[in-house]
Amino acid sequence: MLSFKVRRVHQIEMTSQCNLRCRYCPHPHMGRPKEHMTAEIYARSLYWARHFVERNGPAELNLAGIGESTMHPEFVRNVFLAREAVGEASQLILATNGLLMTPELAKAIAPSRIRVWVSLHRPEKAGPAVNALRAAGILAGISADPSVASIDWAGQVPWAVSVQKGRPCPWVTGGWVTVLSDGRVSRCCIDAEGVGVIGHVDGDMEQMRTSPYVLCTTCDQDVGVPMDEMEIAAA
Repeated sequence: MLSFKVRRVHQIEMTSQCNLRCRYCPHPHMGRPKEHMTAEIYARSLYWARHFVERNGPAELNLAGIGESTMHPEFVRNVFLAREAVGEASQLILATNGLLMTPELAKAIAPSRIRVWVSLHRPEKAGPAVNALRAAGILAGISADPSVASIDWAGQVPWAVSVQKGRPCPWVTGGWVTVLSDGRVSRCCIDAEGVGVIGHVDGDMEQMRTSPYVLCTTCDQDVGVPMDEMEIAAA
């Protein structure tokens, strides 16, 4: 089976809880537990994020998953721990729905130099969040993807796909992985149910390999490698 060595912890799902129930997101119907990542699992996730930065050079670390990261009780602390782990040369980013993003919270995380995207899930809340992040100097941008560049999460939700199809996917061939809230390591960031899990952060991620899996067959992105039935069945 065609596979690739894990080279990056690209995303850490600080929590799988969310304070919205958007129709265009798999979260409301997600079968796995909706929980905050423990301090122990977060520390282990950052250990591997640091390991791969030291081995492969500066990279981007996304502190969002299929949940709302600002709900985590240790959100501010976790942001600074992440910056310490990946160093000043790496990019630290986050996407939020903005419901909990106050001016005080934006100021608290600003020294970490994290860059924050605001998703326009609730415009009445997103506006104040955008203003707070802009004032703190850490606004990365505004996302209206569910309307203007929508996806159906590789068939996981009944939603229109208006994004350009066939875009190259960096996950499999780049050796990127995401750490779910329970510490399991998955092949990509849209894996709502954990069907693409390849291990756990308590294991040796140097020995883990990623490969195409079932969601790759229905995704709007091009994984960049052949996906025959034997590869998918074995994934």
